Amino acid sequence: MVAMEMCAARTVGSVAGLTGVSVRTLHHYDHIGLVVPSVRTGAGYRGYTDADIERLHMVLVYRAAGLALDEPDVDVVAGAELAALLW
Repeated sequence: MVAMEMCAARTVGSVAGLTGVSVRTLHHYDHIGLVVPSVRTGAGYRGYTDADIERLHMVLVYRAAGLALDEPDVDVVAGAELAALLW
């Protein structure tokens, strides 16, 4: 991870406001490895890049579609990202 000063990254609060997801949910997604912010400050604050926010949006789309994102053997979001790269 890179320091927040080195690149433009959004705080967890601004991402929560932008997406309508609670800060607690963002922390949970980070904890389980579903949406891990690419930036950490020296004090441990999370920083979300545009790519992180894109992944979060994919998670929200799949969640709204009713797909289970917590099954340990299936990473639906990573599979969709791989499919997008292959197209």
